[in-house]
Amino acid sequence: MRDYEILYIVRPDLDEEQLNEAVAKVSGLIETLGGQHERTNVWGKRRLAYEVNHLKEGYYVLTEFQIDAGRVPEMESTLKISDTVFRHLVVRRPERKKATDGQQPEVASPTATEAAAGEPAAAEAEESPATEPEEEERDVEP
Repeated sequence: MRDYEILYIVRPDLDEEQLNEAVAKVSGLIETLGGQHERTNVWGKRRLAYEVNHLKEGYYVLTEFQIDAGRVPEMESTLKISDTVFRHLVVRRPERKKATDGQQPEVASPTATEAAAGEPAAAEAEESPATEPEEEERDVEP
């Protein structure tokens, strides 16, 4: 199972009880599809960036969960026909790196990063002059 999160917007004309029912339906959908609900964060009513189906506001809800990758399209198709959820976005969360034996993951130094990018290191850039010294002008008669 993989880690996902869904941000969805619920109709603004619902009261608090109906909002809680809508959130419970989405959590129930996740569990029905064999997923595991982790946490839900209701952000509250917010103004939309643009009008959607004559709605200017909506309740934003963020839910984190785990589910098999093959079940995500089924979840999205069910949410598309929902009466209460009018917009949604499912995103896969990045893998969490686990520390082994109390070690922290190594962090690349800036010079290693520059070297990997093909740029000269800062110390090398200071040592080599940017331009060659000009030769002295000589008066040469033809």
